[in-house]
Amino acid sequence: MNRSILQIRGFIRTYKKRFYSNKPDGLNENAPIKFTTSAASKSRIMPIVNKHNLKMPWYQPYSVVGSVAVFLLYFCVFREESDIDSEFEKTLYDRVHGLEKQQLLLSYRFNKENGKSVVEIEQRLKEIEEKEKSLAIA
Repeated sequence: MNRSILQIRGFIRTYKKRFYSNKPDGLNENAPIKFTTSAASKSRIMPIVNKHNLKMPWYQPYSVVGSVAVFLLYFCVFREESDIDSEFEKTLYDRVHGLEKQQLLLSYRFNKENGKSVVEIEQRLKEIEEKEKSLAIA
């Protein structure tokens, strides 16, 4: 419990320093800050990967590349198609009933308001309505 209190106390101190710091009145916040004179130029970053303590076998990159290559060959070339692959070929309009018609109506309205051509949209809407009528009759 003592540790959590110290962490909260440290957070509050950092918070006060960040948001209640004494900024000079002559500082223009819209002007660019010169990097070489800022505190950021003096700070050092920690490397993400420490190359000196990296202890991996010399053959590891080759085995990783080889494994990925074999997997891609299997997945992209040698694998047979399944039912799931045929599902990926369907469009969103095939999956959601009425979506294409709604989208076409929105595009029609937008094109009419902006003075663009609506001939193709009208043709597709007629096709969809004919298809709906034939499904309703059958």
